[in-house]
Amino acid sequence: MKNALSEGFLECAERHGLAHDEVKRQLDRLLSTPVTAVPDLPCTLGAGIRRLGASELATMADLGVQLPTQRVVRFVPASGAASRMFKSILSRDPSAMSQLDHHWASFPFRQLAESSAPCKTAEERWKAVVEVLGLPNLLKGALDFHVENGQVRTAFDAQLVEWSQTLSAEGARIHFTLPLDAFDAQLRKIQRSAKALGLSVDASVQDPSTDTIAIGMDNRPFLKEDGSPLFRPGGHGALLHNLTAIGKSNPGALVSIKNIDNVRPESAMDEVLPWRRALLGLANALDQSRLHALKALNEGHVAPAQNWLIQGPLHPMEKPSSELGELRRALDRPLLVAGMVPNEGEPGGGPFWLRDDEGVLRSQIVESAEMDLTQPAVRDCIAATTHFNPVDLVCALHSSDGQPYSLGEFVDVRRDFVVSKSHQNRPLRALEHPGLWNGAMGRWNTVFVEVDSATFAPVKTLFDLLRPSHRSTK
Repeated sequence: MKNALSEGFLECAERHGLAHDEVKRQLDRLLSTPVTAVPDLPCTLGAGIRRLGASELATMADLGVQLPTQRVVRFVPASGAASRMFKSILSRDPSAMSQLDHHWASFPFRQLAESSAPCKTAEERWKAVVEVLGLPNLLKGALDFHVENGQVRTAFDAQLVEWSQTLSAEGARIHFTLPLDAFDAQLRKIQRSAKALGLSVDASVQDPSTDTIAIGMDNRPFLKEDGSPLFRPGGHGALLHNLTAIGKSNPGALVSIKNIDNVRPESAMDEVLPWRRALLGLANALDQSRLHALKALNEGHVAPAQNWLIQGPLHPMEKPSSELGELRRALDRPLLVAGMVPNEGEPGGGPFWLRDDEGVLRSQIVESAEMDLTQPAVRDCIAATTHFNPVDLVCALHSSDGQPYSLGEFVDVRRDFVVSKSHQNRPLRALEHPGLWNGAMGRWNTVFVEVDSATFAPVKTLFDLLRPSHRSTK
């Protein structure tokens, strides 16, 4: 396999932005035995997950809402198409077709469909959605999500409305990732909507240099029909590049991360905003006390650092070091404050105690796809989980001197993914980077906080738009 990468392949990769050493590393990972995450145990209330009482929630929410706009940026990955949402009706699954027809009047895109094509029969409605409007091919953020007071709002619109109401001052900043082929037109449209709300918007694309190679069933690098290498997007962990850039261009700012589809109607903001604000307030308080503790270490005082670790990311059965250098290494790294909702059976990751690649026990978000579910101990650990990751995150990315951390230094590189995919009906195995809030933050200090289930309203299929959480009460 030493000669599997030809000079021509490496030259193509270099033009794509991938260094030779990185391509060889990716090939080695694709050919090696997969490494799976083996958590010690789940995080639970009092042992990795904090619960805010009513008074503390109010205090932290007040701190969050009062943050100056230059101290916070919202980051919403939004490059994905809506195709997965429509998978069941694209395949004409009988149950899905029946639901589309039966609940037609309740879909937020109904008005657009009926103004574009005949929609009297089930077949006409399917054609309007799939063939006339081409909704599965749209960006997920551009889909109609809510109808409020007769006004239809897309997921982009709903994200803008929520963020405009989160902070007390105008001028809050929000950053989206967008696909290159729709970048300019979509950004202009978002900016027009944002201007009316007093928001500042910018956007970026997923850098091609974060793409990855694939191998075929013969274990050789996958080539397209024209003989050129196939480079695939490297999963949401590739957005660590974008997050790093946000940290550099927004000195000292906290970064709030949310998925594009997890957004409630404006009528639900009274339920949602206290929790969004409280995560910001808590992240700011923890970060400021972390910086204070680092300053105290410079003066030879260890107690503030020890207390910070005990009240923050340290496992309750572990004791903090008393050695200055070890304490400094423990604190001098990025901070993640992550909301966790009570587990209600939604698919996805959860909070676990997991040893990173340096052997340090840390609270981390681990996906089920990272674990070997055939192992009884792993299944037992998952069965004992009490909470679920809704991707409601606040990141502190700067060191005590105000400089952004080099986030690549804090990645647990073992936690990448080998996935089975296909290209033009040819099977392949591809590599994805450690997930943005999984292995990419594997060496961060992480604090989990229980948040109300009302804050979590994902849209994974078009039928999720029918849930009460996405229906306006006005």
